[in-house]
Amino acid sequence: MSMLPSRKITAAFIGVFFVGALVGALIMMDYTDTRLSRFLNHTGDPESMAARINQKYITDYQLSPDEQSRIAPLVKEMTQHLYQERRQFGTAVINTLDEYHQKIGQQMTAEQREIYEKINGDRKKRMSNLLLDQAPSAQEQK
Repeated sequence: MSMLPSRKITAAFIGVFFVGALVGALIMMDYTDTRLSRFLNHTGDPESMAARINQKYITDYQLSPDEQSRIAPLVKEMTQHLYQERRQFGTAVINTLDEYHQKIGQQMTAEQREIYEKINGDRKKRMSNLLLDQAPSAQEQK
């Protein structure tokens, strides 16, 4: 029994939709990873973040020097607080990943666990660099 022409067309549309959704998801994943990385890089140094925000406020809102002098200390306080929050967030994420990676590794054979731990060790270094703003040492970059 062969498929009716309308079913073939329907199957083709579903296939095209599925491929389009997959490609869209991959593009969106790449885009969001870039935005997250950019945000975390911009919040890694409270002083430079405060300078960027102050400059944006001056430009966008045409602040007078008096207004700027009243706002600048608040911006500095805010960026310090954001930096602390970022560090706490990064630490919590890495601790959670460590806890569950250990539990998952315990369910594997010794050979599987060795590979799993190596891959997760590399991933942990990258996550620490991203979330905790730890620049890789010269040895790690080799």
